[in-house]
Amino acid sequence: MKKLELAKKKDSDLEDMLGKMKKELFNLKSASLAGEDTLKKKARVKSVKRDIARIKTRLNQ
Repeated sequence: MKKLELAKKKDSDLEDMLGKMKKELFNLKSASLAGEDTLKKKARVKSVKRDIARIKTRLNQ
């Protein structure tokens, strides 16, 4: 997700996206603990964490 994409969205949309991202992160971490750990999932966890940080930063501005 790019910064410019986030700048164009409304706060309510960003909050919805944040909730979805947190759920996705939870599911990825749960799958990792269950032994379904692959390199793709590890990369996705990193990407989701960064997206969450970007959304939170945008909401706090």
